[in-house]
Amino acid sequence: MLSIILGAIIVILLIALMRVGATTRASLDERDRAYNALRSRFELMSTQRDILVRILEGLGEGVLAVDHERQVVLANRRFAEMFNVSGEWVGRPLAEVTRVVPLFAAFDAALRGTEASQRFGVAVGVAERRIEMRAFPLPSADIAAVALFIDITQLERLEEIRRNFVSDFSHEVRTPLTGLRSAVESFELAGEHMTAEEDQQLRRIMARQLRRIERLVDDLAELSSIESGALRLEWSDVDLLEVVRDLCEDFGDRGEFVIDGESAHVIADPDRIQQAFSNLIDNAIKYGGEQPVDISVRKEGDSAVVRITDHGEGLSPEEKERIFRRFYRVDKSRSQEIAGTGLGLAITKHLVLLHNGTIDVESELGKGATFIVRLPGS
Repeated sequence: MLSIILGAIIVILLIALMRVGATTRASLDERDRAYNALRSRFELMSTQRDILVRILEGLGEGVLAVDHERQVVLANRRFAEMFNVSGEWVGRPLAEVTRVVPLFAAFDAALRGTEASQRFGVAVGVAERRIEMRAFPLPSADIAAVALFIDITQLERLEEIRRNFVSDFSHEVRTPLTGLRSAVESFELAGEHMTAEEDQQLRRIMARQLRRIERLVDDLAELSSIESGALRLEWSDVDLLEVVRDLCEDFGDRGEFVIDGESAHVIADPDRIQQAFSNLIDNAIKYGGEQPVDISVRKEGDSAVVRITDHGEGLSPEEKERIFRRFYRVDKSRSQEIAGTGLGLAITKHLVLLHNGTIDVESELGKGATFIVRLPGS
């Protein structure tokens, strides 16, 4: 009887242990499923975070986000480049990352719940980078405000160029238009009482001013074609010494020349390279005074070098920096005496660059100027 009772107890215990084991395995399975679900979610979040980081790092604009305590929560590499920030900036107070006052003003507004924008300059070495900033509030527990930074340095430079162009063009056109208006008014006032000589004189004035406007328009179209890349060069072998001699013969009635040199061949567009040197020789005649223009043509290593020297008043350091700008004249007060559009040297520089060459000017006040063109030899 006792053995039967002990056997029953053992069976009950075994069944109980089996049930406990089954329950334990079920718990372990549930835990494994929960763990795998958490791991999958974490991996998904990690992947999403990596994608977000790559997107932020690939932006051309700077991005900076702060929390309610003005601690940096997020910043991309472009922001660091714009503000010349190095090291680990996430987690640092905003004041330790940058001290640009307009930036703080924009973030203060965003933290108060208002969108804000600012434009300011950031010193980068000896230069200044112009930045446009837009800050936005962000209702989040982790991020209170985020800002986008756009580098507008080039845009502002282009806008300045546009303003200068409009101003210079207006100045250049105003002079011939004034001459035309005066001639027309003289015709109207004189009427039938005008002599034949006066009639011819006024017609010459009108024709001259019209030619000046046409030349200005033509030069602008030429420069636009060159700068836009629309100009196509026809390449052939050119001897620069022959180009210079032909041009000096063409300008023979306007000045004297002393040519010293040797044959120097280049692969170039004959018409365009002649145009470039024509502008330089014309410029030397205008500003060179009474003395002859000296022209040297030499082969120097793998380059052909042409030096055109006048003996005029020369250039100041500031003028040397600006001499190749469009519409720039050394002495604008002499624009009545010296006809031209102020575009010749700008066109010349572009043409030389199209031929893979360089152009420089050496000058001192009172000692004339030398324009030096270097082109790859053939």
